[in-house]
Amino acid sequence: MPHFSARPLRTLTLLSALVLAPVAQATDVVTSIKPLQLITAALTEGITQPEVLLPAEGSPHHYALKPSDMRKLTDARVVIWVGPGLEQFMVRPLARTNAEIVTLRPDLEAHGHEAVEHSEPHHDTGHDDHDHEVHDGEGAEESHHDHAAGDDPHIWLDPMTGLEIAQQILPVLQQALPEHAAQMQRNYEAFAIALQQKERAIAEQLAPYRDAGFFVFHDAYSGFVEHYGLNQLGYFTVDPARKPGARHLAEIRQQLEAAKAVCVFSEPQFTSAVVDAIISGLPIAQGELDPLARSISPGADGYLNYLQSLSDSFKRCLAKKTD
Repeated sequence: MPHFSARPLRTLTLLSALVLAPVAQATDVVTSIKPLQLITAALTEGITQPEVLLPAEGSPHHYALKPSDMRKLTDARVVIWVGPGLEQFMVRPLARTNAEIVTLRPDLEAHGHEAVEHSEPHHDTGHDDHDHEVHDGEGAEESHHDHAAGDDPHIWLDPMTGLEIAQQILPVLQQALPEHAAQMQRNYEAFAIALQQKERAIAEQLAPYRDAGFFVFHDAYSGFVEHYGLNQLGYFTVDPARKPGARHLAEIRQQLEAAKAVCVFSEPQFTSAVVDAIISGLPIAQGELDPLARSISPGADGYLNYLQSLSDSFKRCLAKKTD
């Protein structure tokens, strides 16, 4: 019986992998956070997988890039971020890359103790959303600032803004990868149709729960809440890495005792001990929302799946009013 070497089989497998692999390199497109990766991945489906800088356990408010992150930025053709109003950790590193930088919200300015120097090239200084919180030690109070329309840096939580983000980054991606421009246009058109269908389905799903009051842990959801007309009564903290003030928590407890809310939402990254304590002894449901889509896989439907996961979380908790 003739003896066949395994080497040709390995060579064939390697060649097949090369043929089937996307043409573009994985580092062609880098996004700062996972939700932007999800939107970008819908446009680059079948072409390249966008990289994301912020790890699952990280916060865009407080993160320091690692050397491996800097290599991603150095290798990238396109870098996509919201702007200094959210990811201030990106400002100085972006000054050291030759990538085409897409700043989605350069109008959100930051000031105060984390202000960015005006000398940084290519970027406007920005306004960080947690500068609205007042601190004076353990008894720190939080102002009752709510993000006005257009001022919330968590822009991906409004599905129609998600579509605008896709529209904004599409021509930049097409210019960076011109050989895939036609496919990206087709991907965008399919994404737009699917997103509009998903938006209508979610509106129908949440319509019965618009009057149910709730509190969120982190002031991040105004885009989603306002788009679907939900009844958010307040939030525990502006910056999830900071402990809520005692007086602010007491005011939330008073509203909960007055039966103004049926649900309080925590977040997966941060301990729910504060939430558990404040609803103790009250008939209040507890849910969970993730503003950064940590558990969602990127792909053609990744952003749609994320929006659906948010809607499902709201429905599960707000439906308690009918129990």
